[in-house]
Amino acid sequence: MKVGLTSHITFVLVTLTCAAAVLLCGFAWLAAVKVDDLSLRRQADFVRQGLEEQMAALPREQESVTKWDDAFLYAKQRNHEWLLDNVGRWTSQYFGHDRTYIFDDTNRLMFAFRDGSDAMPPRLGDDDGQEMTALAGEMRAALVERAAKPSAEVLGQLATVRTIMIGNRPAIASARPILPSSARMQIEAGQEFIAISVKFIDGKAAENIGHHARLEGLYFASSKSEDERAQVPVSSHDGGTIGYFVWPPILPGFMLLQQIAPAGLGCLALLIAVVFWLGRGLHRTSLTLLDSQAQLTHHRNHLEEMVADRTAEIERQREELDRLLVHERQVNALQRQFVAMASHEFRTPLAIIDAAAQRLCRSTTNVSGDYVHEKAGVIRSAVVRMVDLMESILASGRLETGQITLKRSEGDLKALLVTCCDRQRHLSRSHVFHLDLEPVPDVLTFDRSAMEQVFTNLISNAVKYSPNAPDIHVRARADDKTVEIAISDSGIGMDADDLPKLFQPYYRARSATGIAGTGIGLNVVKQVIELHGGTVEVTSELGKGTTFTILLPIEFLLQDQQVAA
Repeated sequence: MKVGLTSHITFVLVTLTCAAAVLLCGFAWLAAVKVDDLSLRRQADFVRQGLEEQMAALPREQESVTKWDDAFLYAKQRNHEWLLDNVGRWTSQYFGHDRTYIFDDTNRLMFAFRDGSDAMPPRLGDDDGQEMTALAGEMRAALVERAAKPSAEVLGQLATVRTIMIGNRPAIASARPILPSSARMQIEAGQEFIAISVKFIDGKAAENIGHHARLEGLYFASSKSEDERAQVPVSSHDGGTIGYFVWPPILPGFMLLQQIAPAGLGCLALLIAVVFWLGRGLHRTSLTLLDSQAQLTHHRNHLEEMVADRTAEIERQREELDRLLVHERQVNALQRQFVAMASHEFRTPLAIIDAAAQRLCRSTTNVSGDYVHEKAGVIRSAVVRMVDLMESILASGRLETGQITLKRSEGDLKALLVTCCDRQRHLSRSHVFHLDLEPVPDVLTFDRSAMEQVFTNLISNAVKYSPNAPDIHVRARADDKTVEIAISDSGIGMDADDLPKLFQPYYRARSATGIAGTGIGLNVVKQVIELHGGTVEVTSELGKGTTFTILLPIEFLLQDQQVAA
């Protein structure tokens, strides 16, 4: 009877251990599946974002040749050699466009650069003729509609972008009107020449999208893959699907299970061996069961506590791993977003400098001083933009690492504001600055360089995000405790949901889509103002403008000592 009781207890312990092992394995498998599903959704989101960026980049790249006095003039003159060097070869070699077409004001093809070579006489390909003609017609219709509705989209920003199939290859096609870049040349509405660029997305573009999403082996397929989670459909302009971007799925949960499986099996085997050892001990002491009952209870309770502790430890480790994975994905996403924005921000002024310099080099005769002054101004503006971007990035890095020390000295804060407004007024002559700065004390103690960066950032933002609202108001008031400076515009504004996150590094409001920026400047503004003991507040309404208010304590501005960050 005692031997049977011992065997029964041993069987129960082994069964409980196996059940706990099965439950633990099932829980680990379920967690891995959830992690893999989340990872695949993230991968698909990055691929979609990369495709959208490729589609958005094509009309921006076209702008370098379509919004240009020379292109407008030589296209009207039908100067084939100039168009070949400055449009066809330029877009092919510098931006990687595969095909470039120009239609004249009667919608007749006048220039074709296809697959790296000049097509003479100009002709459309057998595989893209219908699509290109339809796209040019659609752009012509949009130009006619805009002429009838002056309040429609700004002409310089008018573009038609779509994904199409050219033969058996997917491509992005973009159409833009060729317009002069200055007011010296005018064109009658509806008589614009139209440029069309085509970039295939199954080659270098697919590689760029894969690099953006950190996915190796991304390719375009005309049909669905076996794992529908590792694919993103490519939609055509009419709502259909022309194919799919497919990639070998990355499954971090499954890979983690593979790594921990040997150790888990070893622990399970060890646990079962311990249970059998306890069972054999009970069997050997079955003849003295009454005397060893207390000891048996002690061993059983100890085993249950050990299993519970081990399960709790595994759960804690899993939660910590999930938290670290989420944090790493967030950091990687911010890093990719910043790299993409910074690379684009540097590329744009470099392209402007290169284009202006090439035009100066080619214009060796009959060059007026005004023309040279204009091109030099373009180059200086682009250089200033690059310098400001680098200063923002360096300042953000120093602030994050605590390496900034305020170099405070007595100065005129009001004069600094006027200087920043004058500089911006020179860069943007279409805006009018209304200044009311009399309440600001004449002598205060502050870091001139840091505060200049703050005011430049806020004033340039007010100009940049109010392209159609020229009035910028800079007001100040002061009392015994606080100096308040408010910078207001009547531009595009922001959603209320964006305001709490606006000062986070690299964050940009949804209404700023399509406008250049890195998301660093406002974070630098907030930290510099806080180093001066103040605060910065923002109020905004979508479509009605934005107001940034800086509050600086008088007591801090009258101190003489340096303050370390």
